[in-house]
Amino acid sequence: MSKETKSPIKDLPVRLPGQSINEQMDKILNDRVVQYYLIISMTIVMALMEWIRWCNNSKPNPILWTVIALFCLVYYGIKTWKLIPVYRSLRLGQIGEEAAGQYLEEQLRPNGCQILHDIPFDSFNIDHIVIGPSGVYAIETKTCSKPAKGKASVVYDGQSVTVNGFKPERDPIVQAKAEAHSLHELLERTTGKRFDVRPVVLYPGWYVENMPANSEVWVLNEKAFPTFVANGKKNLPPEDVSLITFHLKRYVIARAQEK
Repeated sequence: MSKETKSPIKDLPVRLPGQSINEQMDKILNDRVVQYYLIISMTIVMALMEWIRWCNNSKPNPILWTVIALFCLVYYGIKTWKLIPVYRSLRLGQIGEEAAGQYLEEQLRPNGCQILHDIPFDSFNIDHIVIGPSGVYAIETKTCSKPAKGKASVVYDGQSVTVNGFKPERDPIVQAKAEAHSLHELLERTTGKRFDVRPVVLYPGWYVENMPANSEVWVLNEKAFPTFVANGKKNLPPEDVSLITFHLKRYVIARAQEK
């Protein structure tokens, strides 16, 4: 009789940059694209079998299955085609989060900061959280395609953002504030202490024009953010950095174990 076993890993690892996007991409491939191609393949095989029977004079009905196969080919082919831009957009967002996360790790960890990625909440996730001597930062990463030629910049007036002259469909300032507020409430609930959380929007690879002074939300590219963090007032002692990091890791692991 075999003995019961268990994993030697007590705690699951924390999440990686872009993990939520990667899960969405896998869901598109596994739950939709694969299903479409299985249906198409099945109907084509049935049609071929009928044609083989017809060639052998065994009273087949290939016309019916050919019509069904052609219908499935066109219908599910169109549905698959419509998923291509969705998948590309997700892939672009994933690359942006991974690149930003890697840069933050390289620049901020040596300066006493802790960085967590892809922190899940009930209906959204925070792409990156930085905890360091100058405070706690909730970061929303926005990865947008740039024009191949000409000037491309992000403009922030302290209230709203335009990306190359256009307003985003979803207001990143409202989104960043909501995420920072949720993180603030989570930290108060888990640590028993109140910590201010700075909302941040990063546009990787874009030129972000000068941000107004004293803006509640920082709008920057990933290269400028570490400088802003380094220049901030040091008001978070090491023990609080450790406390916040510990409770956030526990929260992420508990969420993963609930699935």
